[in-house]
Amino acid sequence: MPGAPLLIQHPQSSPVIHILAAVQQGRDPLRIDLQGGHFLPQPSGHRPMAKFKLGRRQLAHEQKHQLLLLPLSKAACKRMATGPQFFLHNRTDASRLHGKPSGPLTDSLLLAPRPTDNPGVRPAMVDGQTALAIVANRGANEGPLPLADPGSEERWHLFQRLRRNAPAEPWIEALASGTVPVAPDLLAALWSRLDHHAVARLLSSVAAADATPWLMAGLQELPALASQPAAVEAWLEPLLHRQATADGEQALLWLQVVAQLRDPRVAARLRQVLAPQTEALPAPGAAPNPLLPLLPLLGLQRQPQDLDLLIVYALRPGPLAWRRAALEGLALGLSSWPPEPLAAGLETLVGDLDPGLAAEALDLLARLPQGQCSLRRLRGRQLDTSVMARLRRRLRPTPLVLLVHGRQGGAIPAELGALVMDLADRRGAPVILQALTAEPPEGDGAFWAAARHAAGLTLVPLLLLPGSHVRSDLPAVSARWRTRGAAAAGLPLKRLPFLGAWPSWQALLASLLQTERQAGSHPLWLHHPLEGPLGQRYIGYLNRRLEVPGLAAPYSADPAALPAPGEGSVWQPLTLASNRLTESLHQWQEVQRSQLRLLPPLLQQPPVRQYLIETLEALP
Repeated sequence: MPGAPLLIQHPQSSPVIHILAAVQQGRDPLRIDLQGGHFLPQPSGHRPMAKFKLGRRQLAHEQKHQLLLLPLSKAACKRMATGPQFFLHNRTDASRLHGKPSGPLTDSLLLAPRPTDNPGVRPAMVDGQTALAIVANRGANEGPLPLADPGSEERWHLFQRLRRNAPAEPWIEALASGTVPVAPDLLAALWSRLDHHAVARLLSSVAAADATPWLMAGLQELPALASQPAAVEAWLEPLLHRQATADGEQALLWLQVVAQLRDPRVAARLRQVLAPQTEALPAPGAAPNPLLPLLPLLGLQRQPQDLDLLIVYALRPGPLAWRRAALEGLALGLSSWPPEPLAAGLETLVGDLDPGLAAEALDLLARLPQGQCSLRRLRGRQLDTSVMARLRRRLRPTPLVLLVHGRQGGAIPAELGALVMDLADRRGAPVILQALTAEPPEGDGAFWAAARHAAGLTLVPLLLLPGSHVRSDLPAVSARWRTRGAAAAGLPLKRLPFLGAWPSWQALLASLLQTERQAGSHPLWLHHPLEGPLGQRYIGYLNRRLEVPGLAAPYSADPAALPAPGEGSVWQPLTLASNRLTESLHQWQEVQRSQLRLLPPLLQQPPVRQYLIETLEALP
């Protein structure tokens, strides 16, 4: 079969001094028929080739075909020209020689077409030596080569090829039959290459007799694969089955493996194993509990019902390692726990006698959406000195500038002034009010000292509609404060969107109006007229979001000119504080004694005031 790809068996111990590689299909000097694979550009048959120092691992490359150049002596080439059609050599098995070689050769079994089959072709040169071409073709059913020593460069390169595109089936067969050791690095290289059938095959074979190497490989590979549906589909069911059929310590090890994946069934098994421990926690100084690694994995499952169990483990006296593991579980599932019991448990833990545990709980509190509120509640607590210092570092609220519309002449309604005072007290940082109808405040020494301590300041536009104030005045106000901050000490300004754009604010308005509808009323919300396409889109959006129609009414509107209210009518002016419209509507209602029920400005309603206090207090 002249010119066909041929198989080369390469012993692990054989060095290859100069190797490389390859030609495009059908374009080699010896006219070997190459049927696929990756090839480098063909070297010239008569020009010297640069020296390549590649290790013997190249012969184990899992490409379908590989062209190798091995340096031979001229005498060997001459003898091959008069020898049989294919030249084979294996110094360790002289009985298999099909030709009598001359010159230094490796311990490999080498096959090459006779140069006389291709008259006129000059051999290639490698480092000044004549070289012959041979083709390596690892068949699909060929078993893997023996593994090199752990930690060796050859082993690492082999597994890198296995991760990419080398055939995995020979390794699966070898693992399932027990002909190669179950090594963690081998499993890690195969992990992402296996489908459901291959995983089930391996986990039902002798390869799964010990879970330890699987756990070591899983800790390395599964966290990255847990978000890939194909990987979860391949591994979850077989691992659940293998864990269910194991006993004792092996069952716990397999549970650690499968718990790297998130699934309610995994959480249920962890809960079943861990829940009885609440009745008898390990005593301090006892031997390491084999269940200890499972606590963080319970949090990783992110099942809200597991919060209570983890809080109990973190708070109850017991080994510090056990409590730390429970706290790690709380951290891993932080975004999934019910916020109020989580905050309460962490606040309790901040007062723990162990400063390290208390500090970790404090850091978790700071990560919560309302974490600043929780941290401020801790200021009056008796805490460890280091924990208190950590709390002070965490409590660096920026000074706030609240931008409001204001009344004619710069007057500030009383409800806005009261909001500022309460907010400054709860935040522990200055809060100033800027009215668009008044001269902008400068900020006193305490304001700028707090801004330098917090390394910034925050502008909050308490404006409800995207009118000209939001489109024109707000950018100018922001630029002015940004310039002041830069001049003070290079302080950055953080500007929030206007209040009417906050989804939580829109949800609050919808809830208030929904309550009126459920009571049988017919609510209507009144707003200042807006011009331009942006304003009209916003009004249309808010009508749909609130599920209540709006009515344009300027501040100077005559209430008698507005549509007459019917029975059960409820009007809600869309304004934070009292203004000319709310006052005129109130006077008109008293004179007319109409059946209209007029709701007060929003800030005078307890749910709205509480929302603003809590939301603004929680700002960093």
